Amino acid sequence: MPWTKKDYPVSMKNLPEDVRNKAIEIANALLEEKHMDEGIAIATAISRAKDWAVDHGKPSKAATGSSRTTDVKQHGEDRYVVPHGEEWAVKKEKDKKEEVFDSREKAVRTARKEAKKANASVTIQGRHGKLESRESFNPNRRAPKQS
Repeated sequence: MPWTKKDYPVSMKNLPEDVRNKAIEIANALLEEKHMDEGIAIATAISRAKDWAVDHGKPSKAATGSSRTTDVKQHGEDRYVVPHGEEWAVKKEKDKKEEVFDSREKAVRTARKEAKKANASVTIQGRHGKLESRESFNPNRRAPKQS
């Protein structure tokens, strides 16, 4: 279901308007282009929209009292494990190059190792392109309270 500026997921309600609009745009694109699960698309879109806001000098969170910041990571480039003919490949976000492996296990192991170093996540696709799993390697699972 495509979201609009007036009809969007509840989890986006406390984002500043610019960031929320960007998150809606990203979530709709993820659903349309990658056929991603809604929950994963929403979480990914919010994270990317906050990164976008920081890159463009905009506030990435609404002005509230003592709320806990949950996205205090330097987000690295995500890794994707995808089928590559009879082999498997690891793609890095925003990079057209692929590293090809003869087994899925080797590709997953490499993607996890790289994602841990980059504070990124790994998305693993099945043989037919269906999303099988997504793992995040964010070391700040419980961010400190902001004062």
